[in-house]
Amino acid sequence: MSRATGTFEVKLDPQALADRSANAMLGRLSINKQFHGDLEAVSKGEMLSAGTGVKGSAGYVAIEPGGWNLARPQRQFCAAA
Repeated sequence: MSRATGTFEVKLDPQALADRSANAMLGRLSINKQFHGDLEAVSKGEMLSAGTGVKGSAGYVAIEPGGWNLARPQRQFCAAA
């Protein structure tokens, strides 16, 4: 089995919510991720998050479409978390 190694950088930028009157426990971020090394890739997407009044309790969902080059022609992908 082959294994790719490398590094990545992530830039998260807070964005306005569609409903500005929404609960203050909600958040929205833009994601800009760059991978370097055996895998050269760029991924840009968005993350939505929600917290609660309980310390350490939260959830999120992120969608990151992008493309990569791994010693073969350019490919496309979509990562979801």
